[in-house]
Amino acid sequence: MKHAYAWARPLLAALFSFTALGVCAQQAWRPFRPGLIYTYANPQPVNGLPHAHTLRVDSAYVTAGGDSVYAFNRLLRSTVVTSGRTAFYRSRNNLFGARLRWQPGTAEFFLEANPEAQSATSTASLRLLPRVAVGSTWSASSQPALTATLTSRTLSTVQGVPDSVAVITLNNGQVIRVGRQTGLLEGPQWLSLPAGSTPALSWAASKAPQTLAQSPYYPPTLFGMMPGDELGYVWDPLTLTAIQCSNGVKLRRFLTRQLTADSLVLTFQEQMRTQTSSYPGCGVPGTATGSVVSKRWAFSLRTGKSRQFPALPLLTGEYGAGIFSGALVMGMGVIGTSSGGSATSCPSPVQLRYQQVYGNQTGIPADQYLPGIDYLGWQQAFGVANSATPGISGLGDLQTFDVGLTYVRRTLPGSGALYTCGSPTNFANLLLTRAAQAATIATLHPNPAAEAATLTLATPARPGAVLRLTDALGRVVWRGPVPAGQSAVAVPLAGQPTGLYILHLTGPDGASATWKLTHE
Repeated sequence: MKHAYAWARPLLAALFSFTALGVCAQQAWRPFRPGLIYTYANPQPVNGLPHAHTLRVDSAYVTAGGDSVYAFNRLLRSTVVTSGRTAFYRSRNNLFGARLRWQPGTAEFFLEANPEAQSATSTASLRLLPRVAVGSTWSASSQPALTATLTSRTLSTVQGVPDSVAVITLNNGQVIRVGRQTGLLEGPQWLSLPAGSTPALSWAASKAPQTLAQSPYYPPTLFGMMPGDELGYVWDPLTLTAIQCSNGVKLRRFLTRQLTADSLVLTFQEQMRTQTSSYPGCGVPGTATGSVVSKRWAFSLRTGKSRQFPALPLLTGEYGAGIFSGALVMGMGVIGTSSGGSATSCPSPVQLRYQQVYGNQTGIPADQYLPGIDYLGWQQAFGVANSATPGISGLGDLQTFDVGLTYVRRTLPGSGALYTCGSPTNFANLLLTRAAQAATIATLHPNPAAEAATLTLATPARPGAVLRLTDALGRVVWRGPVPAGQSAVAVPLAGQPTGLYILHLTGPDGASATWKLTHE
């Protein structure tokens, strides 16, 4: 992806600075500004759900003739291959072309597109004059041949922002709206602009231009979890056969949230339990609980990037290296969801989605990519912050491949109210305190005890288990093996001084649990 060179930064600062005296006010009509994220509603909802395209200007340079050029972020564009499946190819064009060209000192702008074989129309540029007199007509494009007329310029409120809006009508019926401050508000997808009278799809801005901190991609709002919040996930692996050997659950409990001027760091504990079936070839059947693992997520507030989530913050169609060799992961934009079509039972109504695509597929050209199917169908979804649904939004990682969120327990910021979604039943006995964990293994009674206490195990002891009793100074005062298959073991106290003791149970795998025991 291109970036503005150091020598271009003074140019950007000079061209895009506004003062209270109105310096450079003439430039305010430009359709796009560097550093902002623009969001356009898809005129054809995906699967009946709203779907927004996000884009930005990510580099700038000056031509030999003195024009300023601002290039859009590159992306993967979709095309249909012979099998009827949708494939993707690398393109220098975005939704409205490849770049915006402007000559300083004028209010004349050109949206320019790079010709490409996959496009139905190879176009060069679309000329926009938002500041000419109302009723003026000019040549807007030569391929196809189009004229444009400024039909109106009125004061309006755009996404809550007072603005002057110019309406440009092309002779094929297409309408383009440009805000003096809010930029391009509506326009045709330039690469599919028809030469005839049939209108192409028109994209309308669904939000005012946003900085990263205002956008759905901003880490502090995208990951709004606070210390003590719990998220429970179900692991339901995709298989190529009718037999599923294993599945499992994973519980995360957040410990700290550190927000600085340029970063967000979250720490949490995680524990997983897996269930293996008794089908032939699936291995040893049973339930296995993993150890508690401490983890850390870190995010840049300047770029939105995270080493733990490499897909962030790719905009619609932007791409990076995938998790598999030869694969690419691309942004799918801001997508609305419904509970019926979501892979999680605690769905956020607005999500950022990412899709992995693969090259070298049978039946498609070498420079194209196809989404995977079944076990290669990798997707990732993040829950966008939404003030209308604070409980289930702003939860970060909702789904990564075959792991989906099904349980939420969190304290809502601001109100302090407790919110829950889903059932905690599947996550019982995960991330327990040491005392709670010990209680699930065995009970110790009576306690306090005079002569002896009895440790009653929840399941018969395995070979190699050992008990030891230590005093308040940590000295071992008694030790004994636990006979294999036995469920109750006597712990002698006769002859020991009164006071507090600790009983330790160590299993054959080295795992241990402890109980406090009072001798009276």
